[in-house]
Amino acid sequence: MQTWDELVAHFQTVTDGLGKRIDEEIFETVVVLNALGIPTVQSCGGHLDQRGLLLPWVDIDPPDPSLEELRRQEEALVDAIKGYYKDIDKMRETGTSPEQIEEVRGQALALAPTLHSLQREMRRMQLEPRKKLMHYLSLFYKQRLVPFDRHLVLISKVRTRLQNQGTADFFITEPEAVQRQKLEEYQAEMREFTTFLKQLYFAQHASTPTPVG
Repeated sequence: MQTWDELVAHFQTVTDGLGKRIDEEIFETVVVLNALGIPTVQSCGGHLDQRGLLLPWVDIDPPDPSLEELRRQEEALVDAIKGYYKDIDKMRETGTSPEQIEEVRGQALALAPTLHSLQREMRRMQLEPRKKLMHYLSLFYKQRLVPFDRHLVLISKVRTRLQNQGTADFFITEPEAVQRQKLEEYQAEMREFTTFLKQLYFAQHASTPTPVG
């Protein structure tokens, strides 16, 4: 298992597809999640600039090549099913017989069990880090009272995303002053959670000196 300093050194070299390093505002969150066995794959520290309001988040995902293969298979199945239904639309436009349309629909439906099985397996493979992070969030909020929109929550899509409850575009039409206030509040909540996780981590590794800052 890597030490804290080793993890810091590693993530200082990590870049995204555009060659950008991890945002300073979210850097320690990324480090401590990985230190606690919750692997991260992407993050954003939050910004208010020409791109608009971007609030902080971290994506977690198991580093399992078989999971990526399942995602590729899922994408291929979804594309195939969509293709069948596009064919059905064209068949209707050209007056194809109902029997032929039903035959194509049956081919699409025949793929559904395989697709659902893949999706269940993908969820199963992502379960462990999700449960671990949910446990830490439960501990963090056990005696912590903050406005509901500021709460950190898990959003489950292709990956699992840690973000504030109010991140879901609730403030994109608000005045800049309100957006800046929410950005600061949400970044502060992420920092508080990061500090909480660091305390847990260093309590588990009491022989390792806690870094300053």
